[in-house]
Amino acid sequence: MRFAFVLPLALLGAGCGYIGDIHPPLLDIPSRVNDLRAAEYGDRIAIEFTLPPLTTEGQSLKGVRSIELRVSAGTDRTFEIPPKDGGAIAFDAPAGDFIGKQVTLAVRATGPKGKSSEWSNPWALEVRAPLSAPQNVTADNSPMGVKLAWKGAAPRYRIFRAVGEGLPARLGESGTNGYEDATTVAGTAYRYFVQAIDGDQHQSQVSAAVAFTPRDVFPPAVPAGLAGVPGVGAIELVWQRNTEEDFAGYNVFRAEAGGAFRKIAGPIDAPTYSDRDAESGKTYRYAVSSLDRAGNESEPSAPVEVTAP
Repeated sequence: MRFAFVLPLALLGAGCGYIGDIHPPLLDIPSRVNDLRAAEYGDRIAIEFTLPPLTTEGQSLKGVRSIELRVSAGTDRTFEIPPKDGGAIAFDAPAGDFIGKQVTLAVRATGPKGKSSEWSNPWALEVRAPLSAPQNVTADNSPMGVKLAWKGAAPRYRIFRAVGEGLPARLGESGTNGYEDATTVAGTAYRYFVQAIDGDQHQSQVSAAVAFTPRDVFPPAVPAGLAGVPGVGAIELVWQRNTEEDFAGYNVFRAEAGGAFRKIAGPIDAPTYSDRDAESGKTYRYAVSSLDRAGNESEPSAPVEVTAP
């Protein structure tokens, strides 16, 4: 006797379903780091790199187990970097055991399934004795802005500046133990930092900050070329114009015979003046000073002597 074969109800229906292609499980291997860079920073080796956000299979990288730094100098030494799932990473390794050696650095990450990426781009670094941070950094007013000075014996220095409580930004470099910041604004609070450098890969730690608020305490130039001539009912004075950006005006002074100078006009804008109060036949001496917007006044000019008509 033949028994009829009956299909399970779950497989019966009006249509047939389609089962897609079978894919192998994802390996979740982190992509290779391609931007590793490093430099000495004081007694540390400072490294930076970007861990790509995707796996080698183009999926989002999640659950990174570990990140490894390898330092090769004849033999390999490894350091564990706190893991994160992609993005910028910075790490400091001690430099002391590598001083005087040429080292090669590389990093790799291990994904959530224990699969490691390829080693990153290699970075070669000659490790030297640490540079000392600049000491006794000082700031003072200068006619151009702020004058910095410090103590140190490095071949070059890098200067950083922060405005108020903002973040420091690189301002410039100097081959001496001083620097003049000509981009300041009087009355604005700044903080300055100085770092010793010997090329881009050898840097000291940054100095302690020096806070300074510049003030305009420098008068404009003494007016030059003062001349006076008798005119019609007046003594006419003329001199060269000042060119300072913060120039505000002139004061005019007069003295009779051997008497003391007294101010007779000012502040005035133009480099000319007509003294209509001069008495006919009298001889006078004149001088001129310049003023800036901060109220600083120059010394008086060289005097001229004129007899009123």
